[in-house]
Amino acid sequence: MTGAAARVSLFRYSPALVLFAIAIADLRQLSDPDLWGHVLWGRELLAHGSLPPNNIYSYSAPDFRWLHHEWLSEVAMGAIFDRFGPFGLKLLKFLCTAGTISFVVLAESETAAPAGVQALILLVASLIFVPSMQFRPQIFDFLFLSAIVAMLYRHNRRGSAPLWLVIPIMAIWCNLHGGFFIGLVAMGVYGAALVVTDWLSGHGIRRGLGIIAITAAAAASTLCTFLIPPARDNWYTLIYSIRNPTTQYNIVDWKPLLASLTTAPAGSLEQKYFAIVLLFFAAAVISVILRPRAADAPMVAVAAVLLATAFEAQRNIVIATIAIVPVFANHLGLLIRPREAAANESAPAISLAGRWVAEILIAIAAIGFARYSGILRPGINASGNPADALNFMNHHALAGNVLPDYAWGEYVIWHGGPRTKVFIDSRYDLGYPPRVISDFLELDKGKLGAAHTLAAYPTDFVLVKTGWPAARMMDSQPDWRLIYSDNVARLYAPANSPAARLDGVPFNAVAGPAWFP
Repeated sequence: MTGAAARVSLFRYSPALVLFAIAIADLRQLSDPDLWGHVLWGRELLAHGSLPPNNIYSYSAPDFRWLHHEWLSEVAMGAIFDRFGPFGLKLLKFLCTAGTISFVVLAESETAAPAGVQALILLVASLIFVPSMQFRPQIFDFLFLSAIVAMLYRHNRRGSAPLWLVIPIMAIWCNLHGGFFIGLVAMGVYGAALVVTDWLSGHGIRRGLGIIAITAAAAASTLCTFLIPPARDNWYTLIYSIRNPTTQYNIVDWKPLLASLTTAPAGSLEQKYFAIVLLFFAAAVISVILRPRAADAPMVAVAAVLLATAFEAQRNIVIATIAIVPVFANHLGLLIRPREAAANESAPAISLAGRWVAEILIAIAAIGFARYSGILRPGINASGNPADALNFMNHHALAGNVLPDYAWGEYVIWHGGPRTKVFIDSRYDLGYPPRVISDFLELDKGKLGAAHTLAAYPTDFVLVKTGWPAARMMDSQPDWRLIYSDNVARLYAPANSPAARLDGVPFNAVAGPAWFP
């Protein structure tokens, strides 16, 4: 174990750098397709104390069991939005991001890696975090997992940590998002690895069994909330989602990491991002191989298991990164420490005034970066949503059954009002049966089954993305007429409907800016 004198914390070495890392990680300020639903259903829970058991917002599957989860996240988001508006949601996301980065810094500080190594790895990790730090309940996964990893690394390095806190953490986390399971996995893997390493070194298995006992108690704490009606679907929803074999083919952030890299457009920012992620993971693995350390084995085991989850689904990239950062920092520090020590012997010391100047410059850069990215602006950018198409519908009092793009379903539910139902929305299999999802994909991809989808359901309007296969397919349907079009969305109605006979249709426009809600 490493003494306190050998540890370096970026909180003391360069707090401005930590602030800069937070600003980077919180860069994404775009609305998520689920945001409208989270706020709406949080409001419903606050108003009525429960949600309908069936999918009342849909006309394609009105009797399908609606699996409620994330209820506590939605209550928080609904309450914050009602009190503080969109800026309150931005503040919530910022605080979760700041908390995640802070726990990552705490985990790094337990490694005794040089400050430069910690800073470099932290900044790269903050870049990796950017796409996943969204207005979604997953941000609570990152916050709580980073807290658990920090405690585990403290336990690994010092022999003690307040791991009992994991029990109440799990009791809360399980109601925020289904990702709570990954915290139990991290604890269980660490405990099992500690049993093996301690037994092999002749120290007995008491420590590892203690961790496993805490893990079991934490898992049991997730069952206590079954007394709360919205919480009863938590475990069932988790198992149901994991067992769905089609999810990784239909939902982008469930795609395997390597598939995401190979299918991304050549030279795109998306492809470059996945390449950086793979290089970061590879460098971490190489650092462990080149400088193995037996005492690190339990944390290496945790990082390895969570790394496997990232290759299984890209949505787990941040989860893997959180576990990898302290391991990477420790082993990279071991690799470069001799050279760093030699360099420090001849390097002049930086004056206190020089460090203050550097801190001020980094802080100014962080604030400027935050202003540029929109963190400090009150609104949430909702570009890419059919704002003007819905305005057109509402202006002409058009309502009914809308078959929207998958990512627009909850936007339509929010803006369409009680007279509007949707074919599908981004709740996916938690609100729709496989048959409905399959029928939607036939139309969305412009396949032969699209005609069946249009005929088999009482659809009044079709709202699809401009330029997508679904739009080209709809243009070829003689029984449907385009009534509104802009560079974002195209809206269709049956050719014999009153909507198709409105004066001036098809109405062509250029989509303006869109903001949540």
